[in-house]
Amino acid sequence: MAFLRIKWFSYRFRHMLAASPLLLVLSPSPVGARELEEILVSAQRIEQNLQDVPISMAVVGREELSELNIFDFTETAALTPGADFTPGGQSAAIRLRGVGPGSFTLTAPQSVAIFIDEFSQIGVGVVFRTLVDVERVELLRGPQGTLYGLNAPSGAYNITTRAPNTDKIEGYIESSYSQFDNGGLDTIDLRGAINIPLVDDTLAIRLSGAHVDSDGYVKVENPNAGTDSTGGVEQSSVRSRLRWTINPDMDLTWNVAYNDSDDNPAFSFNVEGLVPGTGEGTALPAVINKFEDNRYYGDFVSRATGDLFDTNVHFRWTAEHFNLDYLLSYQDLQSDLFDNREPFPGFDSSFDIRLDSEQYTTELRFSHSGESLDYIAGLFYSERELVDGNFNLRVAGAQLIGPASGLSTSTAAFANLTFHLAEQWDLTTGARYEMNSVETQSTFDFIGLQSVVDDELDFDHLSWSIKLRHYFNEQHTAYLAIDNAYKQGGFNNLTPSLATIVPLFPQIPDLEEASTRMLAFDEETSTAFELGAKGSWLDGALAYNFAVFYQEFQDHQVTQADTVALDTGLGDLNTLFLNQLVNVDEVTTKGVEFDVSLLFGDYWNIGARVAYFDPEIEEWNFRFCPRGEESSDVQLICPTGGGEPLNNLPNWNTNLQLGQARPIAQDWLFYGRLSWSWQSERGTSDDREDFDPSNLVGLTLGFRQTDGGLDIRFWGKNLTDENGLNPSLRNGLDPTLEENSLRGEYRPGREFGVTLSYTFDS
Repeated sequence: MAFLRIKWFSYRFRHMLAASPLLLVLSPSPVGARELEEILVSAQRIEQNLQDVPISMAVVGREELSELNIFDFTETAALTPGADFTPGGQSAAIRLRGVGPGSFTLTAPQSVAIFIDEFSQIGVGVVFRTLVDVERVELLRGPQGTLYGLNAPSGAYNITTRAPNTDKIEGYIESSYSQFDNGGLDTIDLRGAINIPLVDDTLAIRLSGAHVDSDGYVKVENPNAGTDSTGGVEQSSVRSRLRWTINPDMDLTWNVAYNDSDDNPAFSFNVEGLVPGTGEGTALPAVINKFEDNRYYGDFVSRATGDLFDTNVHFRWTAEHFNLDYLLSYQDLQSDLFDNREPFPGFDSSFDIRLDSEQYTTELRFSHSGESLDYIAGLFYSERELVDGNFNLRVAGAQLIGPASGLSTSTAAFANLTFHLAEQWDLTTGARYEMNSVETQSTFDFIGLQSVVDDELDFDHLSWSIKLRHYFNEQHTAYLAIDNAYKQGGFNNLTPSLATIVPLFPQIPDLEEASTRMLAFDEETSTAFELGAKGSWLDGALAYNFAVFYQEFQDHQVTQADTVALDTGLGDLNTLFLNQLVNVDEVTTKGVEFDVSLLFGDYWNIGARVAYFDPEIEEWNFRFCPRGEESSDVQLICPTGGGEPLNNLPNWNTNLQLGQARPIAQDWLFYGRLSWSWQSERGTSDDREDFDPSNLVGLTLGFRQTDGGLDIRFWGKNLTDENGLNPSLRNGLDPTLEENSLRGEYRPGREFGVTLSYTFDS
């Protein structure tokens, strides 16, 4: 069997390469004197060449973001293989290397942290909606707890915006118009920035902003919904960055940002197959719907709003023997999710969740780079408070209503030391000690019964990191990394309502245990092993980054609904289990990641980013029964041993790009970029069929002035009109239809657009 799996793996890999532009890398190509530009990153809190960082990374720069027309942070997932984004307002989440919860709420810890200009973000869902005036997006794969203030147990997104400078007035304005070809639904995107020196060599401010108005990509067929389309967003954001150079050794940056987002998510519940209720009053359904048709039959569309205010201060002092950084931030997020889960009879449910949250963070960090030792050491404190939570859920026709509040604090000390042992050897050791406290207060009223929870949990853990690096020569290096990571536990906000229904189902013996155990989830720990190599060939015209990894988790935190199609014997009350975090006793993930970039000829470049991961359940004792596995209608818990997939994420994720830039006239340049993102078929953890591979193809053709000025580009996304159907729950509306499905996922179809921008300076 092992031989067959290896043979299958080899065949799939050869097949993928044979069908891709990556063959250009393997074919003879005229390589000129051009060299790839040095990519500077701040992954280790200091500015370094990407090739000198012993971390598996994917980096997307400003030019790539522009030429691929990336306006939304979620679109970077295709450019940073190995990451999976789950949008959806308050439940937005990021999974990396195939592990992590499939949803995230403000009361749960993050697996993958998001930093903007070194400050952690409270509102993942709001961050998803915009990329304004961004210089660079870095994805750091694997634990990063010894380098960052906020814990990043699975990885981190490090986003850097463009900094103000005192040299001159400069900036840009940009306007984009696009349209989906499934019914004339359009999107308008306006954005721009201006840098203004205020005091020569001392003070400067950079102002930026964006406004997006999109109809979405799904046509609404139900006149009762009161709208013609869904899946769109109306979003406005502004940011100011003020930098004060106090003296040559000191500077202070003050950032203020505001984001207002009104989103119509179109990622879940609908019917594929025969649509109930469209038979003009008869019992027979009359419409056959498919998700790839992008048609919606609900009586109202879901809506997620978020208002995020963010202000922070960063003070830097560069002394002779140390660098000091002090960071202080405050964020306030008001969000509202009104989610329709009833576009068909028999599933009478809707979610209305309103949350007002605040976050304070402070970090004091010392660092220095010397001949024999580089170090980073710091103290970090954060306080995230759910000031006001209001839950109004209708589940199977019954109301669940109640207020909730909570407080989560984190106190941490971290250090990362790199010893230059010899000319060709570096040894890095790191440690992080963290203490967490989580409080929750809630009062829920459900079917006339009331549940009250007022509790507190405390956690602490010592994480560590060891990295050994060898320099073969100036062009090639390799490293071995072992990292121990930790993520705090917490409470499930909706679980108290489970306790109220226990007396109503005496025939389900496991229900009382389930309601008790799901009230809180335990801390998660893991150990990751990574072996990597980086380097360049062909006189700097080719660069590569390669890593293999293995990570094992204890008490891995997952969302129960990600792993199985629930069949608890509770009927529509299954909804109470959705998006609740539980612990899997043991999980492993393993895989490979590599990036290759090549310049060839006088004007061409090519790049390939590839990630493969294989997350598996080794042991899971408290696991809800997948549909069809239970031995009776009242069995709730079905333990499992090793070998089952953790989720249905695609194992292979790739992004391949081919670009060209050549002069065509005096001061004018023609450029083009072709991008192909491919994902393998998705497996399942129950008896559903596998899903087809996904192919997303985009193309940009543009003209720009070489010294700034005008830039016009014509572009298309998803040119093959890939749907990427992801139904997640079969039902029995009509057993004769194989495609009959209760829930699925809409994806944007083919989109064409044009962007006009103007860059100016004094």
